[in-house]
Amino acid sequence: MAIAHHVPASTVDAPSVPFPSDRRTPLTWSTAPIAGAGGHPPTVLEWHSAVPAAPGRLRLFVACDVRDVRRVEAASARTGRPLGSFDIRYADCHQPYDLLLDGDAVRAVADEGVRLTLAPDPATEPLWIFSGPDAPVERRPSLLLDTEDPSAPAAALHHHLTSIASVQPFGWMEGCVLDALYDLHTTFPADTRAETALRDHLAVYVHGIRLRYEDPRSRPANDRVYGIEATLPFAVVAKRDPRHPTLRLAIDSWDARTDPHGCVKDAPTTAEGCYTVAYPMAVLAQATGDARLREAAIRQLRVRRRRLTWDDDLYLRLLPDGSRIYRNWARAYAWYLLGLVRTLSELGDQPDTDDLWDEAARAARLALSRRNAAGIWDCYLGEPATAAETCGSAGIAAALALGVERGRFAADREGAVAQEAWEVLCDRLTPDGWLDGSSPSNKGGEELQRGGYRMLSGVGSGLLGQLGAALVRIGAVKDWTR
Repeated sequence: MAIAHHVPASTVDAPSVPFPSDRRTPLTWSTAPIAGAGGHPPTVLEWHSAVPAAPGRLRLFVACDVRDVRRVEAASARTGRPLGSFDIRYADCHQPYDLLLDGDAVRAVADEGVRLTLAPDPATEPLWIFSGPDAPVERRPSLLLDTEDPSAPAAALHHHLTSIASVQPFGWMEGCVLDALYDLHTTFPADTRAETALRDHLAVYVHGIRLRYEDPRSRPANDRVYGIEATLPFAVVAKRDPRHPTLRLAIDSWDARTDPHGCVKDAPTTAEGCYTVAYPMAVLAQATGDARLREAAIRQLRVRRRRLTWDDDLYLRLLPDGSRIYRNWARAYAWYLLGLVRTLSELGDQPDTDDLWDEAARAARLALSRRNAAGIWDCYLGEPATAAETCGSAGIAAALALGVERGRFAADREGAVAQEAWEVLCDRLTPDGWLDGSSPSNKGGEELQRGGYRMLSGVGSGLLGQLGAALVRIGAVKDWTR
């Protein structure tokens, strides 16, 4: 199998700028700033190893939360030949960005190096990237070249997921990858790669009885839960060890964030809670026999059905002032459906959850009726002007396949749609297994979501891995991991 060839920069020469004192970069991976041209020298990448003469892409990984729009200009280091620019908008830590290069540009990069500057405002705070050499090869500034015949996209996805290179920020983002790794391990028990990667991923954040990570603003959040999105990873922790000491952090957080109606939430009520709260609650409830947690998990789904659905519309958020936003957003559907199907599957078939399975079937029918012409979903379902969105589509399709596996959805209807989505989405994978075509984090607001901006998504790769594993279990696709 041909795997995309990463050639990391041999040296990264960056200006001397202190990392923000109130923030922290993950792990012990070194970072480098890219600063505005007016106040600091450029960041220069150089390659001292042989680079094949082939088209490819220059890849950078953001190492600290970004709350605005940045443009990084790239030029050859000696002659100043313009190579293009990175369009970076509201980036999360660990977010990759690619600059496509033809063969001549790759040769210029290999011969001269690359000069990176932040434009247009030199007063903007620096953009921080992972620089190596302690980071994995896949996370350093690299030339990514496909030097052989392209490998099967799905095999590249598996190779990507089953490595530390797929790690995401702790919380809902890493939780999507952890669920994929757990599913891959249980679907292919003889293949140890997923289990090894799962241990490696958890070891990034869980150190004995301690939890070490950064919140979405790159601030240290050791041994605490920053919000309801942060408890998704505890589902896999509980599956592996239902008595792990860190699970108490999740339980205490749920108790502290429960409103008078039993809804665990931050300020707004969100669809994410179906997946990031109800589902890990259900896992822990079943593993420990805790009836209180079981009732709480069911309550999360019911209260969100009541607050976030209106006729045939689903909203991501109900705000404290009573307004609802993100109507029929693709990822709202993903979180709602995944939360319903995964939570109810964990709790088992009981009469007191039949109405929620009916709600899952209703939401699935609506999703099926709102597919786009390509066989997946637009960023806002039923609104083609917002363009196809791969991350939400992978999540919706994964929920459909899981519902078929549970015997609640039809194989020839929801199952067939999930299989078609798998085929479409695999065509959107990069040579090294990142899902392309995702809308960004919603911290940029609905205007950014509706504007057609797309990027690579580690969350999307995780959701696609969940989909692929479920499709193998229901016999819809063959083993795609090799």
